[in-house]
Amino acid sequence: MACVRRRRDKWVLDYRDQHGRRHWETVQGNRKDADGLLALRLHEVGRGNFEAKAEEKTFDEVMAAYKTGHVDVNVRSTTRKDYEALLELHVLPHFKGMKVRAIAPQTVEAWRNNLLAKGVGRRTVNKAHIQLGAMLRYAMRNRWVTYNAATEVPKLREESTKSARLLEGNVLNPEEVRRLLEHAGDRWKALLMMAVSTGLRQGELLGLRWGDIDWAGKQVQVRRQFSAGRFADLKTRHSRRSVGLSEDLLTQLRAWKLRCPTGEHDLVFPHDSGSPLNHGILLRSGFYPALRRAKLRRIRFHDLRHTFASLLIAQNVHPKRIQALMGHSTIRVTMDVYGHLMHDADNEAAEKVAALIGGSKTVATTGSHDAQASQVLEKMEAGVGIEPAYTALQAAA
Repeated sequence: MACVRRRRDKWVLDYRDQHGRRHWETVQGNRKDADGLLALRLHEVGRGNFEAKAEEKTFDEVMAAYKTGHVDVNVRSTTRKDYEALLELHVLPHFKGMKVRAIAPQTVEAWRNNLLAKGVGRRTVNKAHIQLGAMLRYAMRNRWVTYNAATEVPKLREESTKSARLLEGNVLNPEEVRRLLEHAGDRWKALLMMAVSTGLRQGELLGLRWGDIDWAGKQVQVRRQFSAGRFADLKTRHSRRSVGLSEDLLTQLRAWKLRCPTGEHDLVFPHDSGSPLNHGILLRSGFYPALRRAKLRRIRFHDLRHTFASLLIAQNVHPKRIQALMGHSTIRVTMDVYGHLMHDADNEAAEKVAALIGGSKTVATTGSHDAQASQVLEKMEAGVGIEPAYTALQAAA
């Protein structure tokens, strides 16, 4: 039976674990401290997650198990490299050799503050924090820890205003889009036009097959990507989506198909040999030269995706429709990235509501107001703002 004993002027716990093994544990404190610790140990034994100090996992052991038991099995290769880099560079150096049960909220706070003091960006710290939390959650499932200390510490507030300014400075306006396409050349025009007209990610464009284009339905089915030298499924189910294609883009694609290099993968945008196109070649041979010839600032290829979203916002496309077209997992992601761009579009929405209200007040005396209110109401009922993406892009251009 578990009890507290007095031995050599110290209080000692005497108890058996869930496997029936007997343990003696010396307590640094008084009888009250010993009784409290015994209650804790018996609770751990009762839940089946008691571990003797000599058997407790170190952070290194848990991290190795997390990689082989979870990351290698459930995470895509490209994402896996990001996870491992975060753990190796920003997490392991601080916790190396530490018993994982010794990690407390104050330990996590000290680690986070240490990263900030070294000049690591807040966004990177938050990403590393998420990985630490995921690893400790894995340890909880295996009964190596009793709670997740990382979840007790809130993430850092990121400097959203700075990222918003960067986003606004890198998106192209309709005139700049036209200049870019004019200077893209026959080899790259269809690809760049597709990027800015659909918002597809670079990997999604490079993995696109001709069979993914629905010519009659004027849509493209986004189903896979080409990244890190291999074809892979998309990261989330929300990334699998259909995006509308304009007549201008379809015409450009038909012309490109006649001269497109052929290969075993039936790619829409392959290398000249017909094999998958490397993203570095796309940037060095296609995108950056087109920017220089058009006398445009150097932006990232991913900023064409942001340009697509900003043009949709300029045309008051509904945020839920933007979420679906961009392949975001939640509307919160869409609003976090593009919410600040939507303020300018609020005025037009306010005018529509004002027209509807004003028309309803004078419907019996003013035929023009009645007609205006009816038109606004019809548009609202028809779901204006959730039309196919290419309509908004054409209107903006």
